Amino acid sequence: MIRVLPNVLSAAELQAVRELLPQVRFGDGRITNPDSSVKQNLQAPQEDPANARIAQIARDALMRYPELRVFAQPRTMARTTVVRYEPGMNYGWHVDEALFPSTPPMRSDLSCTVFLNEPGDYDGGELTIQLGAQELSYKLEPGSAILYPSTTIHRVTPVTRGVRLAAITWLQSWVADSGQRELLVQLEEARALAASGGDRQRLQVLLESLRTNLFRMWADT
Repeated sequence: MIRVLPNVLSAAELQAVRELLPQVRFGDGRITNPDSSVKQNLQAPQEDPANARIAQIARDALMRYPELRVFAQPRTMARTTVVRYEPGMNYGWHVDEALFPSTPPMRSDLSCTVFLNEPGDYDGGELTIQLGAQELSYKLEPGSAILYPSTTIHRVTPVTRGVRLAAITWLQSWVADSGQRELLVQLEEARALAASGGDRQRLQVLLESLRTNLFRMWADT
């Protein structure tokens, strides 16, 4: 379940982030993963004041975003970190860590990238996600985000011109199973359609999907 979330940051929040970005004191991104041979980027230290302010802005915006609440059923969100990619930098194919060493430990169910600068500011730098034999690439407008399962293999392609800026975070869901979360998403859409008297054909498809997939989940074979 990959979801693009347009306009997560308001115009005012995006402007505030842009004013804070020059104040961020970036360091080697491998500080949080020193054994990685594929991570080549810059990352803001958690204690950096500008990063902390950006993190709070991004967290508040994400947590109030209605679609994220439906798609993710968020229980906990990791602290957001600003990352920077300059020419020659990339993050090779990898899977995000399963557990974050917080107290208590946080399981990463969903990964989230909030894009912070214009896609025309840089060449390369696409977030590319493997989906079976397919590779899906994303390079979104500033203030928009993408939410995707932390179990997926993904990468950031090499930046060849300019600078790529993004804020990254992870979420632990109240519902660990991605298939069950998808059923809840469909149920919410069906509820909204029933309440509004909307597209009855779409409502019928959703109800059939829910019935079939719940039966598949519960059937004793």
